[in-house]
Amino acid sequence: MKKSFLIVIMLAVTLNLFGDSSADIAKYDRYFNEINEIRVGILNQEIDKLSNPFAVIQTAVTEKTGNTTAPTFSLKAIVEKKVKINDSWLGQGSSIGDLRVIAIKQKSVVLGNENRRLELFLRETNENSIITTN
Repeated sequence: MKKSFLIVIMLAVTLNLFGDSSADIAKYDRYFNEINEIRVGILNQEIDKLSNPFAVIQTAVTEKTGNTTAPTFSLKAIVEKKVKINDSWLGQGSSIGDLRVIAIKQKSVVLGNENRRLELFLRETNENSIITTN
Protein backbone atom coordinates (compact mmCIF):
# COMPACT_ATOMS: atom_id res chain seq x y z
CA MET A 1 0.00 0.00 0.00
CA LYS A 2 2.81 2.39 0.84
CA LYS A 3 4.45 1.66 -2.50
CA SER A 4 1.32 2.43 -4.49
CA PHE A 5 0.68 5.60 -2.47
CA LEU A 6 4.26 6.70 -3.10
CA ILE A 7 3.91 5.97 -6.84
CA VAL A 8 0.67 8.00 -7.01
CA ILE A 9 2.31 10.98 -5.28
CA MET A 10 5.37 10.80 -7.57
CA LEU A 11 3.06 10.63 -10.59
CA ALA A 12 1.07 13.64 -9.37
CA VAL A 13 4.25 15.67 -8.77
CA THR A 14 5.63 14.69 -12.15
CA LEU A 15 2.42 15.69 -13.94
CA ASN A 16 2.30 18.93 -12.01
CA LEU A 17 5.90 19.82 -12.91
CA PHE A 18 5.88 18.74 -16.51
CA GLY A 19 2.21 19.13 -17.36
CA ASP A 20 2.68 22.60 -18.88
CA SER A 21 5.72 21.59 -20.92
CA SER A 22 3.73 21.18 -24.16
CA ALA A 23 2.41 24.74 -23.79
CA ASP A 24 5.95 26.00 -23.14
CA ILE A 25 7.26 24.10 -26.14
CA ALA A 26 4.54 25.57 -28.34
CA LYS A 27 5.34 29.07 -27.03
CA TYR A 28 9.05 28.66 -27.78
CA ASP A 29 8.29 27.21 -31.21
CA ARG A 30 6.33 30.41 -31.99
CA TYR A 31 9.30 32.52 -30.84
CA PHE A 32 11.71 30.56 -33.00
CA ASN A 33 9.41 30.78 -36.03
CA GLU A 34 9.12 34.56 -35.61
CA ILE A 35 12.86 35.14 -35.44
CA ASN A 36 13.46 32.68 -38.28
CA GLU A 37 11.43 34.80 -40.73
CA ILE A 38 13.50 36.71 -43.28
CA ARG A 39 13.52 40.39 -42.40
CA VAL A 40 13.59 42.92 -45.19
CA GLY A 41 15.49 46.13 -44.47
CA ILE A 42 15.88 49.31 -46.45
CA LEU A 43 17.09 49.03 -50.04
CA ASN A 44 20.45 50.50 -51.07
CA GLN A 45 18.70 52.84 -53.51
CA GLU A 46 16.64 54.26 -50.66
CA ILE A 47 19.76 54.72 -48.53
CA ASP A 48 21.41 56.66 -51.38
CA LYS A 49 18.44 59.05 -51.47
CA LEU A 50 18.76 59.97 -47.78
CA SER A 51 20.31 63.28 -46.82
CA ASN A 52 23.27 63.50 -44.50
CA PRO A 53 21.97 63.05 -40.92
CA PHE A 54 24.95 64.89 -39.45
CA ALA A 55 24.94 68.63 -39.05
CA VAL A 56 27.70 70.31 -41.04
CA ILE A 57 28.86 73.55 -39.52
CA GLN A 58 31.21 75.50 -41.72
CA THR A 59 33.23 78.37 -40.36
CA ALA A 60 35.65 80.46 -42.33
CA VAL A 61 38.94 80.74 -40.49
CA THR A 62 41.37 83.28 -41.87
CA GLU A 63 44.68 84.79 -40.88
CA LYS A 64 45.36 88.49 -41.40
CA THR A 65 48.42 89.19 -43.52
CA GLY A 66 48.62 92.89 -44.30
CA ASN A 67 45.64 94.07 -46.32
CA THR A 68 44.58 90.66 -47.54
CA THR A 69 43.22 87.60 -45.79
CA ALA A 70 44.79 84.22 -46.48
CA PRO A 71 42.82 81.02 -45.90
CA THR A 72 43.90 78.70 -43.10
CA PHE A 73 44.54 75.14 -44.21
CA SER A 74 43.83 72.13 -42.03
CA LEU A 75 45.28 68.73 -42.94
CA LYS A 76 42.64 66.15 -42.00
CA ALA A 77 43.93 62.90 -43.55
CA ILE A 78 46.56 61.28 -45.75
CA VAL A 79 45.46 58.15 -47.63
CA GLU A 80 47.88 56.64 -50.12
CA LYS A 81 48.52 59.41 -52.66
CA LYS A 82 45.64 61.66 -51.59
CA VAL A 83 45.32 64.24 -48.83
CA LYS A 84 42.26 65.82 -47.29
CA ILE A 85 42.82 69.51 -46.66
CA ASN A 86 39.88 71.36 -45.11
CA ASP A 87 37.01 69.49 -46.84
CA SER A 88 38.69 68.68 -50.18
CA TRP A 89 40.55 65.55 -51.30
CA LEU A 90 43.62 66.48 -53.34
CA GLY A 91 46.41 64.70 -55.15
CA GLN A 92 49.93 65.83 -55.93
CA GLY A 93 49.81 68.83 -58.28
CA SER A 94 46.25 69.77 -57.27
CA SER A 95 45.48 73.36 -56.31
CA ILE A 96 43.87 74.71 -53.17
CA GLY A 97 43.52 78.45 -53.10
CA ASP A 98 46.66 79.93 -54.66
CA LEU A 99 48.82 76.96 -53.59
CA ARG A 100 49.62 73.60 -55.15
CA VAL A 101 50.25 70.26 -53.48
CA ILE A 102 54.00 69.86 -54.00
CA ALA A 103 54.73 66.74 -51.95
CA ILE A 104 52.76 64.20 -49.94
CA LYS A 105 54.77 62.69 -47.11
CA GLN A 106 53.90 60.06 -44.51
CA LYS A 107 52.65 62.54 -41.89
CA SER A 108 52.66 65.86 -43.72
CA VAL A 109 51.96 67.60 -47.00
CA VAL A 110 53.92 70.44 -48.61
CA LEU A 111 51.96 73.23 -50.29
CA GLY A 112 53.49 76.07 -52.20
CA ASN A 113 53.69 78.50 -55.08
CA GLU A 114 56.41 80.76 -56.43
CA ASN A 115 56.12 83.13 -53.43
CA ARG A 116 55.63 80.89 -50.44
CA ARG A 117 55.85 77.34 -49.20
CA LEU A 118 54.20 75.72 -46.20
CA GLU A 119 54.02 72.25 -44.70
CA LEU A 120 50.94 70.92 -42.91
CA PHE A 121 51.32 68.11 -40.39
CA LEU A 122 48.82 65.52 -39.18
CA ARG A 123 48.15 65.93 -35.50
CA GLU A 124 46.15 64.01 -32.95
CA THR A 125 44.57 67.21 -31.67
CA ASN A 126 42.26 69.47 -33.64
CA GLU A 127 45.00 71.92 -34.59
CA ASN A 128 47.64 71.50 -37.30
CA SER A 129 51.14 72.85 -37.17
CA ILE A 130 52.10 75.04 -40.10
CA ILE A 131 55.71 75.71 -40.97
CA THR A 132 56.18 78.52 -43.45
CA THR A 133 59.42 78.87 -45.36
CA ASN A 134 60.39 81.51 -47.92
